Amino acid sequence: IIKSDFVEEYRKTNIYTLDTFYNDYYAQQFMKYKPMIEEYFNMVLTLSTEVQVLEYKKGFFYMKHADDSSEIIDKNQQTVGFKVVAPQRKLSTVLFATSHVNHAKSDMKHFTGGELMFNYFYDKEENVIKIQPEAGDMIVFPSNPYFSHEVLPVEEGYRLTLVQWHDAIY
Repeated sequence: IIKSDFVEEYRKTNIYTLDTFYNDYYAQQFMKYKPMIEEYFNMVLTLSTEVQVLEYKKGFFYMKHADDSSEIIDKNQQTVGFKVVAPQRKLSTVLFATSHVNHAKSDMKHFTGGELMFNYFYDKEENVIKIQPEAGDMIVFPSNPYFSHEVLPVEEGYRLTLVQWHDAIY
């Protein structure tokens, strides 16, 4: 586990790094999709961070955040802006290693709750977008505040993701 200086009021996760074998395997697999990602987002990915493995057990969560910015809130707890703190983060990737199900048992393959929620995106019925992934799904999105997101509390089971941030040239 990587020791982090995060405050548990904002996030409760365990963070791991991949060993060399799995890191190399992930990189090889990612390279297969990199051209499609670059074409879709009309950018060239340059540098990438090390892959972080984020583990969420029952009750674990991650509050609303943007991957490149800190949120500025007023005295009424309303968002009034964002301050860029990681300008090199242009694109975020999340690979899900476990699957969301409606009623998870306490196993290492499934979780209930723990949806990835995009705070500023809504469907046609005006419901906030919540991703309920299957193992193997990868979501790719810009790291900026428009794509602020959170991980809702895991209600049961085990949520495991591989996260990486990428610099890019537009």
